Amino acid sequence: MLSASHLSLEYARYMKVVHVINTLAVGGAELHLLTLVKHLNRLGVENVVICLRDKDRDGRPMTPDFEQNNVKVINVRAYSRWNATFPIKVYNAVRKEKPDVVHTHLPRPHLAGYFAKFMSPSTPWVASVHNVYGNSWSGDWTLPLFSVVWKKPDRVIAISRAVKDWLVESRGIPAEKISVVYYGIDQSTFANGNGHGAGSEVANGQVVIGSIGRLEHRKGHDILIRAMPEVVAKVGNAKLLIAGHDPWQYAGTLNSIIKELGLEENVELVGFQSDVPAFLNSLDIFAFASRAEGFGQVLAEAMASGKPVVASDISPINEVIKDGETGLLAEPNAEDFARKLVTVAMDREAMHRMGKAGIERVKTVFEPGRMARETLDIYESVLKKASG
Repeated sequence: MLSASHLSLEYARYMKVVHVINTLAVGGAELHLLTLVKHLNRLGVENVVICLRDKDRDGRPMTPDFEQNNVKVINVRAYSRWNATFPIKVYNAVRKEKPDVVHTHLPRPHLAGYFAKFMSPSTPWVASVHNVYGNSWSGDWTLPLFSVVWKKPDRVIAISRAVKDWLVESRGIPAEKISVVYYGIDQSTFANGNGHGAGSEVANGQVVIGSIGRLEHRKGHDILIRAMPEVVAKVGNAKLLIAGHDPWQYAGTLNSIIKELGLEENVELVGFQSDVPAFLNSLDIFAFASRAEGFGQVLAEAMASGKPVVASDISPINEVIKDGETGLLAEPNAEDFARKLVTVAMDREAMHRMGKAGIERVKTVFEPGRMARETLDIYESVLKKASG
């Protein structure tokens, strides 16, 4: 009998995986997929990516990033979210590629996967669920449908224990069908940032706090802004930089809060950052006040950059951040965030200690090779089951 390592190599030599995703514009799931295919390539897996469209309303297109890593990209050009023909387009593209495994990411691709599985039941299908979808999701009215869809894959990957618990408890997906595989972060990419991000012009001695995320209510940027008066009063020379694209014109709301609190000199919306490692390396503290997440990839990226993190004490963020070790967890309100930010900002030794601990945590828990190997194990298991 072959050992697990030999089994991985045996399958990988001949394995072809087709991934299906909404867009190839910069976002958490898209960056995750890029890291995943890079490391699956190193294990000998041939990867093809099918996207419903290659761009979004905002965010840098990532097609060149995939192609530079020898990944074929197929755009089925379903540019409208109301395009009802995308499952057929995806199925036709999958059929031409003849993969060993189909791996879908995000809800609309899961619908395409469901259709493909109906048309070709023998092709193994793995579905990654990247979020806890609820009231903050614009498609929450479709959740009864997805409760049916997510029961059909041969295996479901949840990106955190929180996502798995939600799938089991709220959507009725059998626990034995779900595997938890954490995102992987290439620590060296963030450790080598050039330090010329949006905060590089801040005067010496200023404590620079930064956050990254789409400008929307769910990300809690308003909580951080409302925490800043106390931070400024206690710390003195402090500035908050909020990075992220603005697909729904939420910046106006945030700018109104900034003006209302007289924080024009202490808070800045710096827009989309094409060089995230540089931005993170320009900060002293990373803050993340999100009200809901599936994982929070940017938290691991901040830790990989050696930054102490102050983040919401919610699942799954409390799976990523070790309270008191790699950062501090706060209740998602301005008062508690202000207290925790002041605590970290006033203790340079703790900032250094937490930053160093964050780097070590990424190297062990969120290492990309580990993510690829665990994902490959899942591919192997569904292939083995399909072969009888």
